Amino acid sequence: MSENNSKLSDPSGRGWVEGYKVIFPKMQHPYTEDEIQTVADVMRHAEGQTQGQYLEKFQADFAAFTGVKHAFAVSNCTNALKLAAIFCRLQPGDEVILPAYTYMASAVPFGDLGAKLVWADIHPKTWTIDPEDILKKLTPKTKVILAVHLLGLPCHMREIMDIAKRYNIKVIEDCAQAMDCRVDGQHVGTFGDFGCFSFHAAKTMTTLGEGGMLVVRDDETAKLVPGIRHNGLCAFEGPRERYWVPAMSNVESFLDGQWPQNFCIGEAQCALGAQQLKGVIANNEILIEQDRRIRAALADIPELSFPEVIPGGRYVVHQYVMHFDGSAFGKNRDDLLDLMTKKYGVRCITQYYPLYRYPLFQKMGLGTHDCPVLEEWWDNSFSLPWWCGIDDESLSIMTDGLRSAVNDLRNQA
Repeated sequence: MSENNSKLSDPSGRGWVEGYKVIFPKMQHPYTEDEIQTVADVMRHAEGQTQGQYLEKFQADFAAFTGVKHAFAVSNCTNALKLAAIFCRLQPGDEVILPAYTYMASAVPFGDLGAKLVWADIHPKTWTIDPEDILKKLTPKTKVILAVHLLGLPCHMREIMDIAKRYNIKVIEDCAQAMDCRVDGQHVGTFGDFGCFSFHAAKTMTTLGEGGMLVVRDDETAKLVPGIRHNGLCAFEGPRERYWVPAMSNVESFLDGQWPQNFCIGEAQCALGAQQLKGVIANNEILIEQDRRIRAALADIPELSFPEVIPGGRYVVHQYVMHFDGSAFGKNRDDLLDLMTKKYGVRCITQYYPLYRYPLFQKMGLGTHDCPVLEEWWDNSFSLPWWCGIDDESLSIMTDGLRSAVNDLRNQA
């Protein structure tokens, strides 16, 4: 299959492509037989296929895992972010500060509500949103700070929360790539007002390809989430002489001026989520060990650099992004990836184009930016193929290939 065939190829870079020794798989790790059986059992025996006991168990298990009071399973993380934005009561013209370096779904729910997106720069060492740049971009219209724990790297949450408290700003944490990521033992998604998680197939845990979770700090807000999530559906108040009068169920708004949504997730997905939750820490330990081995293998190549982790942070290594600096011999990332893909058989990719460069955001009038660190850094960043349980041969092909490719570029100078 030609990777230039736009109808057949996978634009994410995941999935089978001929001609490479190492590629990105579509899933972080395969389903176990127990997980497959769990889904089959729900299909056979569940009383209903949505909004039932498996949803309640998954939410309770997730809340216990992250140490929160309120967790709500939803159809995907984008909709978890949309719910968080709705409960922040964002209005057209309100400003949301968010990193320009993230997956586009971090931004779309806020733009869809009419908020102005203000692009924040990345920290030069951790590659997550820079608290100092947040301070520079605050205005009286700033209503939300979106902290994205991208790549499994924890943001500088202590500093971000200090800013939010000082200026009375809501904080939403995008934890789509950060399941089991922590700061001083506290799970990400539990510092701000809302935490949003993803169970997409590419994540450490998945609920049949799509799924998400919304964590809510405020008790009163938490009471409103089920109604907004499920079409405004609720019971009629008070006793009824006949259970079908005036109708089987009522429909309410829950928030004045806000239409309800349908962000529900199925029972089989929830049952699988509860099962996969049991293996998250063990799988992340495998990913962390893979990271340690790669860093050790490439430690003596100064042209290659890795993200730093904040003090007290647990980096769960969702994607394997690195940076190449070949300026000393007039080479760049594209020169390196030409060799990695054509000579050494490793299908490296680039992750998360700065959002202000995409046509979508430019068409929406959001192409203006002031992100000098990201501008200098991104064009020489790249990702190695990454999954949970990389075999020794694939790991050696990647590290040996990088070492050889860098040496080739040095010798070409």
